[in-house]
Amino acid sequence: MSETFQPITLKSPQMLEIYDLVKKVAPTDRTVLLSGETGVGKEIIANQIQKLSQRKNRPFLAINCGAFPDDGLLQSKLFGHEKGSYTGATQQRLGLFEQTDSGTLFLDEIGEMDMEVQSMLLRSLETQEFTRLGGNKTIKVDVRVITATNKNLNSALKKKEFRSDLYYRLNRFHIHIPPLRERREDILDLAESFTAEISIEQNKPIKGMSDGARDCLYNATLPGNIRQLRNAIDSAIISTDSDVISLGDLPVDIGFVKQEFLNTPESDDNHDMTVPSDILRILSKISVTEFIIIFGAVPNSVWQKLPEQSQQKIIREASYHLSKLLGAQRDAISINGKNKNQILSEVAKIRIEKYGSANKAAASLGIDRRTLKSYTESR
Repeated sequence: MSETFQPITLKSPQMLEIYDLVKKVAPTDRTVLLSGETGVGKEIIANQIQKLSQRKNRPFLAINCGAFPDDGLLQSKLFGHEKGSYTGATQQRLGLFEQTDSGTLFLDEIGEMDMEVQSMLLRSLETQEFTRLGGNKTIKVDVRVITATNKNLNSALKKKEFRSDLYYRLNRFHIHIPPLRERREDILDLAESFTAEISIEQNKPIKGMSDGARDCLYNATLPGNIRQLRNAIDSAIISTDSDVISLGDLPVDIGFVKQEFLNTPESDDNHDMTVPSDILRILSKISVTEFIIIFGAVPNSVWQKLPEQSQQKIIREASYHLSKLLGAQRDAISINGKNKNQILSEVAKIRIEKYGSANKAAASLGIDRRTLKSYTESR
């Protein structure tokens, strides 16, 4: 694949299909609509379309339409204005359409655009002409437009919040970019690329990531997608005292994939399940802090006195291990040396102390008082 196409070639089937679509549409002058969640890399794909097009040596400018709640400001930004056209317009200003003449204009978050500006955009797309705000001179340009949205534009059409004629004009070629959670094969490749890039930026040599950090990232929810992943690597490189990013260096907000436990087999003799099903149900009810106090041998009195930075690092690692246990991993018939009865007993004890009532403690765990009492009596 051409080195001008993508700094890193992602290997998931979804991205390989997207690369193929990009190569097909890039040489044309078609408008392209990119859809996908925040942070999936829509601007990166728009950039690649530009680089593979006949306009590759011409301007590529981008604007986030959602950053201009005042439609007059967005109108001025896109189409420019004449001196005196509104209060504060002390001189003539060229808009992005003029600045991008013969190149490509990327309009991000197109679904946030005001209806009046939508009308002006439609006219400029159809005629390649526009008039500056406050002016009367028609200006002709040659601009290819690529748009992107994280909103459901079909829903906006039904609510009459987006012009249908503009939608069909923009959606002449559609590329949907799925979130990272649907293409996990790409996460570690991206993480390694970001590690190499950011370590150079920070002048801090980093050899790579520990197995725990890699496993954590692979299983992370990453609701902010590529943008969040890059920020996580950036934060980890700043935090680490080593030349290898460890699990504890990763920020706490990356999240973990939540497993469902409703279909867990009832039998503790199930050979596919190392952690007994009733233990899994209890663990799914407790907080990370409770998990740390029970299984990390950290008394609550000690935990409360730990510096916040120390608490956050412990929480990062405990969150990961708890999520792995809840995923029914086969590496823990006992947890930190505690058997099933000891685990249930300690969970019951900490909940009774927390709520001051056996009834409330039982309810918080989704069990009845008799079951809770049997937990307290088992060691």
